[in-house]
Amino acid sequence: MRARRIRLAIWAVSAVLSLGIAALVALLQSQAYSRMLATHKRQLAASAGAVVRLLDQQVNWSLGPLLALRNAVDGPDPGPLHMRLGEVQVRHPELPSFVALDGAGNVVAFTSAPWAAWRDVLDAPRQRALGASVRVAVVAGEPGRPSSVRVTVDARVAQPAAFGTVIDAERLRDAMRRTMLGSSAEIAVFSVSGQRFTSNVDRDVPGWTQGAVTLGAAGSADDDRRLGAWAVSTTYPFVARSSLDRAVLRADWWRQARETLLAALALIVLIQVFAAAFDRVYRRQSRLVDALSRSARHLGDVQRTGRIGLWESDLDTGSVIWSGHVHEITGSPHEHISFHGAYRELVHPDDRPGIDAWVQRFRSEEGPFELEHRLCREDGREVRVHLRAERITNEEGHAIVAGTITEITALHETRQRLESTDRDLAASATAYRQLLARVPLPLAIVRDGRIDYANPLAEERMGSAGHSLVGRLAASFMDEEALEALGARPPEGANIMAWLNPDHGMPFEAELALSNYRDTKGTGALVIMRDVTEQRLYEERLNHQAMHDELTGLPNRRALRERLDELVADCIRDGSGLMVLFIDLDHFKVINDALGHALGDQVLRDVTLRLGDALDGVGQVGRFGGDEFVAMLPFTCPPAEVLAVLPVIQQAIEEPLTVGGSMQRLKCSIGVAFATRDGSDADTLIRNADTAMYDAKRSGRHTWRRYSADMHATAMARLTVLTRLSGANLGHELALAWQTQHAGDDGRVIGVEALLRWPSAPADLVGNDKLVPLLEETGAIVQIGQWVLREACRQQRRVTERLGPDCRIAVNISAQQLVHSDLVAEVKLALAETGASASSLELELTESAFMQEPERAIRTLHELRAMGVSISLDDFGTGYSNLTYLSRLPLDKIKVDRHFTVSLLDDAGNASICRSIVFLARSLNLEVVAEGVETESQRRWLLAEGCVSMQGYLFSRPVPIEALEMAVSDTVQMPL
Repeated sequence: MRARRIRLAIWAVSAVLSLGIAALVALLQSQAYSRMLATHKRQLAASAGAVVRLLDQQVNWSLGPLLALRNAVDGPDPGPLHMRLGEVQVRHPELPSFVALDGAGNVVAFTSAPWAAWRDVLDAPRQRALGASVRVAVVAGEPGRPSSVRVTVDARVAQPAAFGTVIDAERLRDAMRRTMLGSSAEIAVFSVSGQRFTSNVDRDVPGWTQGAVTLGAAGSADDDRRLGAWAVSTTYPFVARSSLDRAVLRADWWRQARETLLAALALIVLIQVFAAAFDRVYRRQSRLVDALSRSARHLGDVQRTGRIGLWESDLDTGSVIWSGHVHEITGSPHEHISFHGAYRELVHPDDRPGIDAWVQRFRSEEGPFELEHRLCREDGREVRVHLRAERITNEEGHAIVAGTITEITALHETRQRLESTDRDLAASATAYRQLLARVPLPLAIVRDGRIDYANPLAEERMGSAGHSLVGRLAASFMDEEALEALGARPPEGANIMAWLNPDHGMPFEAELALSNYRDTKGTGALVIMRDVTEQRLYEERLNHQAMHDELTGLPNRRALRERLDELVADCIRDGSGLMVLFIDLDHFKVINDALGHALGDQVLRDVTLRLGDALDGVGQVGRFGGDEFVAMLPFTCPPAEVLAVLPVIQQAIEEPLTVGGSMQRLKCSIGVAFATRDGSDADTLIRNADTAMYDAKRSGRHTWRRYSADMHATAMARLTVLTRLSGANLGHELALAWQTQHAGDDGRVIGVEALLRWPSAPADLVGNDKLVPLLEETGAIVQIGQWVLREACRQQRRVTERLGPDCRIAVNISAQQLVHSDLVAEVKLALAETGASASSLELELTESAFMQEPERAIRTLHELRAMGVSISLDDFGTGYSNLTYLSRLPLDKIKVDRHFTVSLLDDAGNASICRSIVFLARSLNLEVVAEGVETESQRRWLLAEGCVSMQGYLFSRPVPIEALEMAVSDTVQMPL
């Protein structure tokens, strides 16, 4: 703390001195600046007064010639006026002109070109000078002439009235320019009314703004920019103003003060440097003192904790001086004990000859001297000590021996234990080496870059007959990566991959298990080598299997996506094109089911080869799954040109194929999508190409389609159907509408048809003409048909309550329901669950329903007919009717499609067809119902042709069950 206070005091004194010097210099310079301004102020005032006096003298000098002229004109022999003026002008050339003036101020005679504006002079007040009436005025400059001072003297005769002359400004200006005030001085002369006469500078100067002043007055003319003074003539109306630029004055002062300020700054810096130097020296001294104190403490601590003592022996007297810690080691209280006296008595008897010989060496040798022996302390303990000494000369020039004594009892015991441990370790190392020799993998110990040990397997795998690996450089067998890992002391249990180069055989990749190794020789690295060649081959096979189809060897779906993403990125980067094809084999399932999966697999392998030949290296193909393939074709030509590969692919697949001894012909449907236009990632492109392929199949197969946004809309509609029209949601999504069937003659209700409605359908799926084909396409038609059947049966009771018990309910049955489900069981279940009557149920089927499996359809319909269910053939005449099947079907009714009904009055062909259908139905004893009857004319025509049952907007539109009774009551009685 004392050192800190001293240092702070030094810095405080230096700061006070620096601040005092700075304040003193600032005060002195401020005073000097003030004195300088006062001096210049006095000089400016003197200058202004001198200019006024000089102008007064020039005016007085001009009065003499004027008085002489007046006297000459007033004398006895005046002579011509102009001659008198010329005589005066000759005698006084310093004045530029003399004039004679009349009472109005007009020039009546002159010696040179007359000066105008003399009238202003005559208007000036008169003054008495030299006994005459005098007028003096400053007149503004005329064109081509500067301002001037005009002086007139009144004549003593009537004409001329006055005589005048002009004082040239240049004479006064030359005098003002010779001022000692410096280049920034600005001196100007004005009339007391403010008219500028002249100045010592060429530039414009500020005007006189003080106003009227008293003759002989003086004052200051200071402002922010200039320091000034003014003085007024004591006789005439003139005022002179002189000023200096304050910036120039400050610059002059700064040039004078700079040296003083720099000297003061140098003195302040010198004081600070001195203070810093003193502080640095003081700190260094303090550190040295602290270091000495710490060294003394550390030495004491080292001697105490390390059991070390200091001693010094005088060779002349033989006495020994010991430090205090020696007594703790020897246990002897004596301060002065010699090696021949008390200390020798403490030495173990067996070690005394050694201590005697050691002491004798002091006189004959320089050292150093070392000795280890035992001491028998007075407390009975035996300790072991180590003596070390050197022979030196002290300050007095005497030879002395100085040394240390260290108790090493614990160190000696530890050394003995280590020696025992080393012996045990050597035995363990031998056993460990024997264990390493039995390790079932090549193993080596590397020490300092060389192989220190290699087990037999390592010798066999890496070495050669007759040449041991031991002692050879590890670099002969290992790559740089392994050598770096060995040199960096890897963490315990580290594993790295490296290439090894055996003496015989090919280099191979190995996994090296590294661990630190230590034995009596030192440290090293234990390396266990495992050949991973087979593992790598196995991993490569696994990777290939993970990315390739096992059957065809083509890239699988995962590999296709990854490669397609890469090609899309290349396409975007390079601005090239990429076409993606989704190829599906038409009716491959038929071949697979007929010939078996083994031959089906062979077909897929043959198709793979043909696709590869068709692409001819310009594209890549992979198997997406089943009988679906995806091809990717980069291109730089116009898209229309790359589409030329599609017929090549189709032709390659359509070539006859011999499978299982029979000739087969395949066809395919292809969807096309282009990168960036139809998608910018693999999933989108494949999905859109698949959508286009599906559209090709819908278009009749064996063709190709290019993806468009409309296809996506269709796909989304299909997804909407599959998502929303599931079994759990049908009751919330679908509803039934009912359209009545009527007797054409009187309009009475004879039946009602249940029609499917989807109230919340998307806009593009409104209407059964759009919805039903999509339901058939997605396969949802079966489940929805079952729901319609059950719902119609459930509502039968409400229908009969409104329309009477004899009203039949007609329900439409799809072809898929008839073929792909147990329709008889479904009808029985619906009737049983709802309690509906079979005799009141009528099932409507289209002609296409019979064409897929006609025999099965006929059996099913007979079973239904036997249950009491009526069978109706809907949309008759629009399909591919087979009269043979028609005669075998258990039909009760035929319905004429509205396509024929709506135009029968305008189209003779449709009228003939309607007539034929009615005739056929009556010939087969079947009831006939005309759909789509919308006008009274159509009704009358049908009645005339023998069709008495009708259905259409003429009678009723489809309505919900709640509005059915109202719709029937609104039906008008039909006239015959």
